[in-house]
Amino acid sequence: MPTGHPYTISIVEDERILREGMAFQLGQMGFAVQTFETAAQFYRYLAVHPKTIAVLDIGLSGEDGLSICQHLRDHDSQIGVVFVTARALRDDRLTGLAAGADAYLVKPVDVNELALLLKRLGQRYSDAGTDDGDNTTAAGAAWRVPSNAWLIFSPDGIPLELSAREHQFLRLLIEADGRIVPKRELVEKIFGLHLRVGEERLEVMISRLRKKGSAALGQPLPIKTANTQGYAFGAPATLG
Repeated sequence: MPTGHPYTISIVEDERILREGMAFQLGQMGFAVQTFETAAQFYRYLAVHPKTIAVLDIGLSGEDGLSICQHLRDHDSQIGVVFVTARALRDDRLTGLAAGADAYLVKPVDVNELALLLKRLGQRYSDAGTDDGDNTTAAGAAWRVPSNAWLIFSPDGIPLELSAREHQFLRLLIEADGRIVPKRELVEKIFGLHLRVGEERLEVMISRLRKKGSAALGQPLPIKTANTQGYAFGAPATLG
């Protein structure tokens, strides 16, 4: 492992040009990167260097990315796993997340989004030396919504992909700093509609967001309903 890096990025991709291109871009951004063409090569490296984040293609020759992900989860529940794949169907994404991946990105990937995910997942290793053996979230940890990516990160660093409107909705709640944001304001800013026209759209969006968050993060998003008035974000959160 290169000196000064608490973890490495392991890219498992059987297309050489994609593998080397991604490794070069991440290397230029300061990551310590290792590349592998097959699962067997990656496993040999992992046996000696367990502090790594796996960036996996699904359609590998030999053992595929889904199988690798399941193997990693069976042996280390905390290891970061990100799928970067050409499989863009909703069912494929759900299968990847169900296998235990922290995130699922579709090629061509935005390397800045990938880098943001990797940094957040890497905090699991960076913070490992400061815990007390308890696996619960550290006191003071907050949800985070970045300004440059449609994501929300749970307090333990797990990302959830958002639509543009979901991203705007969560930012509006967090900007309110615990105060109730009226439905009228949310509808007008997100949909550009009057309340009576857009309220149903707002409620459908929030219902889907809650279900998606619980499925992907293993915990509910702290979106609090204030009777018929509006919504608030009921947990510590930051914008970045």
